[in-house]
Amino acid sequence: MALRWHRDADPNADRAWLIKDLVPESGKGLLSGQWGSGKTFGALDMSASTMTGHSFAGRRVLRRGGTLFIAPEGASEIPIRLRGLVAGKIAENAMADAASGVATVDPDDLPFAWIEECPRLVDAGAVEDLIVVADQAAVEMRQRYDLPLTLIIVDTVAAGAGFDDENSAAETQRVMSALERLSQHTGAFVFGVDHFGKSTETGTRGSSAKEAAADVVLAMLANRDEAGNTSNTRMAVRKLRGGRIGQETPYTLDQIEIGQDRWGDPITTCVVNWQTDRTSAAATSSAKSRWPVSLKVFQSAMQNALAGQSQRIRPFGGEGPEVLAVQEGHVRAEFQNNYATTGETAANRAEARKKAFQRAVRTAQDRGLIGAHETGGTLHFWLAHDE
Repeated sequence: MALRWHRDADPNADRAWLIKDLVPESGKGLLSGQWGSGKTFGALDMSASTMTGHSFAGRRVLRRGGTLFIAPEGASEIPIRLRGLVAGKIAENAMADAASGVATVDPDDLPFAWIEECPRLVDAGAVEDLIVVADQAAVEMRQRYDLPLTLIIVDTVAAGAGFDDENSAAETQRVMSALERLSQHTGAFVFGVDHFGKSTETGTRGSSAKEAAADVVLAMLANRDEAGNTSNTRMAVRKLRGGRIGQETPYTLDQIEIGQDRWGDPITTCVVNWQTDRTSAAATSSAKSRWPVSLKVFQSAMQNALAGQSQRIRPFGGEGPEVLAVQEGHVRAEFQNNYATTGETAANRAEARKKAFQRAVRTAQDRGLIGAHETGGTLHFWLAHDE
């Protein structure tokens, strides 16, 4: 193994982004969400932005390119939803780009390819099979559109993985490693579209190893009533290596008509309309009443510990709710690493950090910001959320 030294590092090194401050140029991530929140519409909207170079959710696209969409679930909807994207966004943007002399795409011939099945990602040979397909797509994108393959989407992870046990950390790690290998070979970013669990607090369904292994986790969130109607739809940055988390971008799913069926009835689909000029209701409420400035270091410690060390537990018994929790020791270590204090001796500083952590825990519990419970002899914390 070769040693790397600080003296040899590039002082001007910067992160390479596909979408600035949101999606790295390569790597693996999850676009997860609740039923009815428009996860696939969000994934297709991201592909439209990377193909055209137009912004995604208010963020700049820094690397234009084509998309390979792996669709073991709902593949029959792709042509209809692509027609919606063209009618609702791409055609108008392409016309404006052409008038301005900007490189653009042909709305009738997009650099977008898909397959309707996926080899079981838990199997050893799955990546090699997908590499063959990805290489074929990449070659045609270069030859026909003069664009690289920059985005690969698997919709959904649950359908493509072929889990024997979705809660198995070992199986989940094999799937996430497969996505990583696909990214390393192609240079594209690989997003898995996935479902949330029954409770939004637990995040992506299945083993917590999914989110722990991801470079990015974007969450499509919504409030849903008993009839299935959704409101307050927004995309949250749940995890981002080397970037800010917690930002929410509101959006609406706008229905558009793209033609008529054989009986003369309208064919409709949806497109995502990002509301970048307003703040989501959840974020507004949070800003007013939750997480005071005095708890920002503790809040960050909780988020970092959950991102890397979380596990799902049922603190109130087998019939109680499942939560995404983290051991108290992991949170304490993150807090102490980031809490600045002064003191004449190391012992003084350590004692100050210890007391500050204890105060932060008490305050967070008093405000209803975290839950705490001793499970298996170990104290666990989890983030509490407003209903």
